[in-house]
Amino acid sequence: MTMKTHHISLLTEDVKKNEEFYTNVLGLRFIKNSINQANPNMRHIYYGDFMGTPGTVVTFFGVDDFKERLDGRMFFSGIHFSIPEGSMDFWAERLTEQGYQVEIDDLDRLHTFDPDKIPLRLQESEGQLFDWHINYFSDIPAEYQITGVVGAELHVPDVAATGRFFEELLDIPVKGNILDLDGIEAIELYQTPSDAPESKFGRGSTDHYALAVESGADLVKYWERAKELGYKREVLIDRGYFRSVYFIEPGGNRVELATTNPGFTLDESLFDLGTTLALPPRFEGKRAQIEKYFAERGVNFDEFKPYTGTGHLENDGKIRSVHDENGNTRND
Repeated sequence: MTMKTHHISLLTEDVKKNEEFYTNVLGLRFIKNSINQANPNMRHIYYGDFMGTPGTVVTFFGVDDFKERLDGRMFFSGIHFSIPEGSMDFWAERLTEQGYQVEIDDLDRLHTFDPDKIPLRLQESEGQLFDWHINYFSDIPAEYQITGVVGAELHVPDVAATGRFFEELLDIPVKGNILDLDGIEAIELYQTPSDAPESKFGRGSTDHYALAVESGADLVKYWERAKELGYKREVLIDRGYFRSVYFIEPGGNRVELATTNPGFTLDESLFDLGTTLALPPRFEGKRAQIEKYFAERGVNFDEFKPYTGTGHLENDGKIRSVHDENGNTRND
């Protein structure tokens, strides 16, 4: 079985603009208000489907003092999203109406940029969100909502060496310059010029791309295999919402493996996701200190409210109930 995407993590210069774009424009749910566990004074925010399902999640570290990024010798680039079949016209119109430049390529994929100049690609695929995966906060009808993260570009100085890393360590097939993940998911490899300058992190840079595994035992397996193969290991750690292991591929980019459990309802209920400052258990003892730091900088963690509805608001203004009083689904 090939690997699936778990999440992708990037840097944003302006959290407010970032929230506005990913929730109000792209229609993702704000699912977690947290911190950078390596630097508790840095915010870490998460988006995804209504449940925060692995494979739909995009996260950002809020960094105030970064300058323009330099994509040089090695870097991940962009976020590739899947959208339901037949929804391309909707997305082209929606983004254009909200002032974002849109281009459709020869493969009928939509290209645009977010406020941090991150290149985004939307491509149609089978399936759409259903039941409690649908973001009921969004004005976007369920049949058009983004269904997941399906890839990114990976720019490296030695495509062959990076390809071997994914094949030997993670058993991911490499077809041409494509890392073949599950279904339509793929990471696309690009060779950087021999004289490319060193990359510099800035707003819109990708910190890491995370792939999903089932258990902590899988993490240990890959951790030990990396040692045997001589690949660079960073850390094996419990992030609270999932356990993770981080590697540096030969080009110098960070790759994470993350478990799919326990998930984002570890410290907030499904309806309350994103409505509090959520701290992993090992940071609870520092909650007062962390809250004081952000309060002094005018940061509130109650901007997003709990979900109190019963279904999805359609364009005609009617609510379509998706569960009856006994909890049974009414969706097809």
